[in-house]
Amino acid sequence: MNIKIVTKPSLQTSPTVEKIAKIAENLGFNITNRDFDYVVAIGGDGTLLKAVKEGKPIITVRAGRRGLLMDIPIDRVEEALTRLKKGDFKIEEYMLLEVMVDNKNELVFNETGILYDRPEAIKVSISFDNEKASVEGDGVLVSTPQGSSGWGLSITNSLLYKDLNAIEIIFVNPIFYYLKSIVLPPKKIVLKLDDKGYMQTARVVVDGEIFTLIRTNQEIIIKPSEKKAKILRFYNLDLIGEVLHAYRV
Repeated sequence: MNIKIVTKPSLQTSPTVEKIAKIAENLGFNITNRDFDYVVAIGGDGTLLKAVKEGKPIITVRAGRRGLLMDIPIDRVEEALTRLKKGDFKIEEYMLLEVMVDNKNELVFNETGILYDRPEAIKVSISFDNEKASVEGDGVLVSTPQGSSGWGLSITNSLLYKDLNAIEIIFVNPIFYYLKSIVLPPKKIVLKLDDKGYMQTARVVVDGEIFTLIRTNQEIIIKPSEKKAKILRFYNLDLIGEVLHAYRV
C-alpha cells in the first residue's frame, strides 16, 4: 500500500514526521510521491488544504496549532495506520466548489470569492436562480460547510455543520448592512465586480490564497463540483466543541 506524506515546510524534517514515516514503513507501507493510494496529512488546516489538492483519500494527523478536521492525535498514529491496513475506518465526503474566471478554474475546499484590500469599498453583485443583489464593502465569499469553521466564522459568528448540504454567501465588512451571510442549497452563483464609475482591480481568492485578479465588470462563476474530498476517519470529531473551545471569550 502506497502513501504520500504531506506536511508544512517547518515539519518536513522534524522528529514528528520522521517518527510517523518510520511507523508507516514498519507496518509495511511504501512512502512515495508517485502512484500513491492515500495521503497522510500531518499538521493543521493549511496542511489539509495541500492534501486535498492531491485528489486521493486523506488520513489526517493533527500536529498544527489549529486543525478542526484532523482526527488522529500523534500518539495514536500507529493504531490508526494498523486500522487502515485492516480497512477499519469510515469515509467522510466533503463538498468541493469550483470557481471559474475566464478560462481558468480551480477546486475549492473552504471558500472562494472577491476581496479588496485598499482603503475604499467595492460593489459586488450576486446572482443565483432569479435572485440578484449588490453589496458594497470589502468583498463577498462563498463557503462550503467546512469552510464556515474558518474564515467565515470570524466574519459571521455562525457555523454550518460539516454534514449540511449547503453553501454560505458571506458579506465581508458590508456598508449599511446588518446581514452577514445567506445560506443556500448548493447551486451556481455568479459574482461580478460592479462599476463604481472608475476602474478597480480586486482579488479572487481560493482557500486563503490569491487565485487571480479581476477588473471592473468581470464575473466569476462558482458552482458545486462533482468531485468530493474524501477523508478517512478513525476517531470521532467534536467539531462544535472544538470551535467553542477555540473561540472562547
